[in-house]
Amino acid sequence: MVVAKARDLVKQDGLDALTTRRLGEWLGVKGPALYRHFANKQEIIDALGRTFFVGPAEPSADDTWQDWLEQRAHSTRREILSCRDGARIVAMARPNLAGGGHLDRLLEPLTKAGFDATEALLASHIIGRLVIGWTLSEQEHGGQIPPASANIDPEAGFAFAVKCVIAGLEMRLIAKKMSAPRT
Repeated sequence: MVVAKARDLVKQDGLDALTTRRLGEWLGVKGPALYRHFANKQEIIDALGRTFFVGPAEPSADDTWQDWLEQRAHSTRREILSCRDGARIVAMARPNLAGGGHLDRLLEPLTKAGFDATEALLASHIIGRLVIGWTLSEQEHGGQIPPASANIDPEAGFAFAVKCVIAGLEMRLIAKKMSAPRT
């Protein structure tokens, strides 16, 4: 409930308006009461950041790793853009995916495809950084992609960028398989 209210506050007034005192007012409690749940504002931002990652954690039986990664990128972009300053929140958040094997499950589609654990993590980071950078640019420039004079459709441009990154990852995987010793 605290995180949902924090997100509502940011949607209405922006990230700069998010303080423990202000959030406490929205919740009808004194700001210090929030310290039972969050040690500081950064922990609230971390929790807010996790709310933007929606979509399938694993591909369906019909999905390729490429389709799954593309779907995750698009669903995350849409979710970030649905919240004022969403990209700033995600950029500032410190993800904590280490507990309970969550990171392994998240990267499993990539490791099943042939990436080792480090490569899978880096591939995930590349897509994640593309999403963050793209949405930061969109939110900072009123939904336009610089230069505005180019009149680039943000959705089409983002789709192109994601496909290019995935194509690069595919080439990396093909090269890795081709250079593997034959048994």
